[in-house]
Amino acid sequence: MPSDFEPVDRGPGGVLAIVIDDVGFDPPSRTLLASLAGPLALAVIPNTPHGAEAARLARKNDWDLLVHLPMDPESGRAEKDSLGPKDDDAAIRAGVLAALARLPGALGINNHQGSKATADARVVRAVLEVVKERGLFFLDSRTTTASVAGAEAAKLGVPFLARDVFLDDVMTEFADPGGAPGALEAAWEKAIALAKKRGQAIVIGHPRKETLAFLSEKIGLLGKEGPRLVRVSELVP
Repeated sequence: MPSDFEPVDRGPGGVLAIVIDDVGFDPPSRTLLASLAGPLALAVIPNTPHGAEAARLARKNDWDLLVHLPMDPESGRAEKDSLGPKDDDAAIRAGVLAALARLPGALGINNHQGSKATADARVVRAVLEVVKERGLFFLDSRTTTASVAGAEAAKLGVPFLARDVFLDDVMTEFADPGGAPGALEAAWEKAIALAKKRGQAIVIGHPRKETLAFLSEKIGLLGKEGPRLVRVSELVP
């Protein structure tokens, strides 16, 4: 374990870490995001217009700051500066370093999209080599079951975590008879159950109005009967 990361006491009810992905497109000071009670983690896309402001919010609130690194998807449009199999190792390294330079103070990296990139061992290794050099950790958003990030991190000795639950998955909301509210509640209950059963759970949500309002209500209830809320960096093995 890196010296900067300290293990957390999981206690009888377990612990829950919440990561808000895709931060930086909107001014965080004008959304519910700024009013959420921590501890949280903000995963900021480096090239977004309000990324620097989001990073300041994380530092102000003593939240974890992550680089939400754009990585190539299997299908659909990739984010600007997305890294993947089309890039050689030097280009991947340069891209990761540029992303980190935009968000000084970040403790870790997690993938934005990346279903194609995280399934490619060479691409993953090139990213993780920078993560290791900088003493950071990698959080796999698990956008594909074919991800090799965990296996490659183990080979390189890189601190690694993986997402357990997507709080606001669009396809799940579409399929749920209760729509977005029903899907949010079901995902939250799944996360709570995982935390109690395994001792911890990592939840990823997005800065949507419905999601942030839901979290604003639910966070206040944690720690009384169920799991405690912790920073995701506290779960680094």
